[in-house]
Amino acid sequence: MRAWYTLTAVHVCGVSEGRKHGPSAAFFADLENRCPSVRRLYLSKAVVNAPLPASVEFLTLSECSLSPAAFPLTRLDAATQAVTSPRLRELELFSVKLQRGAMTAVPASVQRLRIKNTRLTRESLDGEIDETVSLMEEIDLSDSTTLTDSELCNLTAVWPHISTLKINGCIMTFNSIFLVMLIFDNLGDAGRLAVLEANGVSFADNICRVCRHLGGTLRRFCAAGSDLTDHEAALIAADLTSLESLDISGCQQLTDRCFIMFAGLRATLHYLDVSSTNISDDTLAMLRLWMPHCEIVR
Repeated sequence: MRAWYTLTAVHVCGVSEGRKHGPSAAFFADLENRCPSVRRLYLSKAVVNAPLPASVEFLTLSECSLSPAAFPLTRLDAATQAVTSPRLRELELFSVKLQRGAMTAVPASVQRLRIKNTRLTRESLDGEIDETVSLMEEIDLSDSTTLTDSELCNLTAVWPHISTLKINGCIMTFNSIFLVMLIFDNLGDAGRLAVLEANGVSFADNICRVCRHLGGTLRRFCAAGSDLTDHEAALIAADLTSLESLDISGCQQLTDRCFIMFAGLRATLHYLDVSSTNISDDTLAMLRLWMPHCEIVR
């Protein structure tokens, strides 16, 4: 059997529309034998229901169906007594159909999860994970225009300990007061969220919940092009006391009165983006005078 030991990336474009089965366990076992160094795997238009090679660190699925059986478990080779654990670090799901338990089967080794145009059903999150061993740090849901508060709530219940959440362009979120409260309860109780990117998202009076639950941990907050008001900006300035980076570019409802309030963050704030806003030249000059260590972008 020929082996391509130096091959590190494989792209498999799978299956015809009428086919019910994807690459078999034998296919992936053969791939692992032939390409023991494969680190990146791209699968498209496939039914993924057999264990993937344990060597894969970066997995991208596009227009696939994903079964929990795709994720290999830690296994012991009886002959050699060698233990093989999943090395998967980044998982990207684009327009993927998730089968029952697919998301909770994601290995604890995964640090970054990128999801777009994928329905996160309650069934796909059926099961439990051990938060004490999960290495999940970042969940990026940007531009998932159909993402709902219910799906986001379920995700943050499974991985509340993440440090980065990106929901840029998720225009269907923050509509349910009750679910938004649960989302920030989940993240706030874990006490680890440092980065929240929500550019283009309508907060609908939910800034108070962001401030109440994340005030002590949030280091970077991006709300460019959102519907922030002066009142909400005042809450940010008063309560997000650990903030180092703030992007409020394109927030057209903000006035000079609120921009002055950000001077209260001068002890921690190193970056402030106020481009495409209604800030006046005089207010900008005062902010730069009062915050000499902050890069202010206009």
